[in-house]
Amino acid sequence: MINDFLSKSVQLGSYVLSMERALAVLLTLIIGHLTFVLFKWGLRRALKLKQIEEGRRFLIVRLIRTLIYLITFFMVIEVLGFNLTVIWAGSAALLVGVGIGLQGFFNDVISGFVLLFEGGVRVGDELEIDGDLVKVKGIALRATRVETVDGNLVVMPNSKIAGNSVMNFSQGLTSTRISVCVGVAYGSDVKLVRQLLLDAMTAQAQIVKSPTPQVIFSEFGDSALHFEVRGWVHSPWNRMIIKSDIRYRIDKVFLTNKIKIPFPQRELYITNTTQSDPS
Repeated sequence: MINDFLSKSVQLGSYVLSMERALAVLLTLIIGHLTFVLFKWGLRRALKLKQIEEGRRFLIVRLIRTLIYLITFFMVIEVLGFNLTVIWAGSAALLVGVGIGLQGFFNDVISGFVLLFEGGVRVGDELEIDGDLVKVKGIALRATRVETVDGNLVVMPNSKIAGNSVMNFSQGLTSTRISVCVGVAYGSDVKLVRQLLLDAMTAQAQIVKSPTPQVIFSEFGDSALHFEVRGWVHSPWNRMIIKSDIRYRIDKVFLTNKIKIPFPQRELYITNTTQSDPS
């Protein structure tokens, strides 16, 4: 009875699919899927014990899954009785055309490998890209999900991050510098200005004690003496709010100590060029 069942076949155009082959295909798919599930479970535990970063674990598991499913696919083709050599030869031109059309896609995928294996950008890092401050939420093969300061979630191609200069505030030094520029009127007590600027900077709770804040006398301007006060923070995520609070405090202490912040001034000379009538 079992032999009679296995000998049955289904006509699909010019191809005849026997029940024996259909069961072999089903068994191959089941084995391939179970292989991936077991391998994924063991691999995740091993990578977690080695404290490998989440983004890299994701990429390794994705690569293993793709490899196992690709091998399973070719095994299914063999079980069905198709000649793989003929299939590859017939699809070569198609693959070339698809490859040209998907150059951007493959560029993003390769950039994803670079980001995840090189470690220059990791999940949770705070980056500055094209002047915008963003926080990395996830790195996939083709794109990276980032969150802006405004709370917007942006899906960014990996090639934009891997192929451009990106400032990473989360790697390297433990703090990053912020600065506020201000001009004071000529004749002001520059030593007092320096002390007031230092006080305004150190009064902010987010400013770290080391490195210590600095005041730079940057230049003699056309209408003002220009100063720059610098401080360091652990995270630049709220730097605009911090700098705003510093400016509020500078304005307050300058008013209290009668330090003037001048506005641009121009002197206009009017000369009388009217000539007297010789007659």
